[in-house]
Amino acid sequence: MALGPLDKRVRKSRCKACARRRMKSTPSFYHAAIAVGALDLGSPHPSSIVRKGTSRLEALNAYRASIVEFQKEIQGTASIESNACLWTTFFWGLFELMFDNTGDGWVKHIFYGTSRILQIRGPKAHLTGPGRSFFLTVRLFEICRSFFYPEPTFLGEANWILLMDQMWEGDLAEEWHPKENLLDLMTSCSSLGHRMAGLLNPGSTRDQIPEEALLHLASEGIDLRNALFRWSETFAAWRNLDSTHEEDARSTLANIYFHAISIYLSGLFDYRYQFNQILSASLPSDNIQIHVCEILHHTEVAMKTTRLAGILFFFPLRVAGARARTSTQRSAILAMLDRISERSFVVAQAFSRVLKSLWGDKAL
Repeated sequence: MALGPLDKRVRKSRCKACARRRMKSTPSFYHAAIAVGALDLGSPHPSSIVRKGTSRLEALNAYRASIVEFQKEIQGTASIESNACLWTTFFWGLFELMFDNTGDGWVKHIFYGTSRILQIRGPKAHLTGPGRSFFLTVRLFEICRSFFYPEPTFLGEANWILLMDQMWEGDLAEEWHPKENLLDLMTSCSSLGHRMAGLLNPGSTRDQIPEEALLHLASEGIDLRNALFRWSETFAAWRNLDSTHEEDARSTLANIYFHAISIYLSGLFDYRYQFNQILSASLPSDNIQIHVCEILHHTEVAMKTTRLAGILFFFPLRVAGARARTSTQRSAILAMLDRISERSFVVAQAFSRVLKSLWGDKAL
């Protein structure tokens, strides 16, 4: 199951196991894993202020030690392209999400650290073995980052798209889950969004943009909308083949993300007047509300019945929040973000602040 440390069932044990395994060869990774483990230990127990404060201090000291050791390692014989360096920067990112409620540190580590190292290593390094496992874990992080921040993702480049075509060949086909195809479509939606942002800047007018370019963007959006519809039908059929498919946490996550990306794709055209008279991937408002309700319902269920880490719900909750109409919807979103913040990921507070600002006086 390619969720890795994003599943709370394995995060604590994996931190400790990885730390023991690599302690001698990569001290930076050891300290990074200890930092995340210490925060994870302190977060769910707010009743003990002393214990929580001690855990945070231990975590911060380990985090600082990891950075110092990392600098020593890359100046010595260690390669910055190693699997250990990848995991170290990834755990730094997790630490920031759990320690810093702005999200700025996470962006620094995943964009300027993890993603850069992935690109230096190239797709072939992630086709098999440990590199493959890491890539499948971090892929969703990188896709979601591209929705929140202005830098496009490298995953939309041809050589990385080809990697995903080769990832599930042979015996590995048994590990495949339909969410992988949905992530491909999410990457395409992100790439379309970045290209539209570059062409349709706030100061542009329709007269300045060739109509052919607008029609091409609209056509691409419609193709993606149709692809999402086909994915939904195929996914429903796949789930009906085996009852375990429905119970799989990956299926829960895929269902939530389908509704989120459906809204996101519509938003690429809804807020741009250049497409007011052009057939596009925009959805009727009632359809969008259906997607919002589905996101809120299934996320609530997932938080109660699965061990998926709360960070996985930031993108769908942010998208649903942008289209939430009622005080009931908005209260539900803020309540879920509060729970995520209390359990581990304090960066959820940043999403709450953004949504409250967006809603203004109608926040509740």
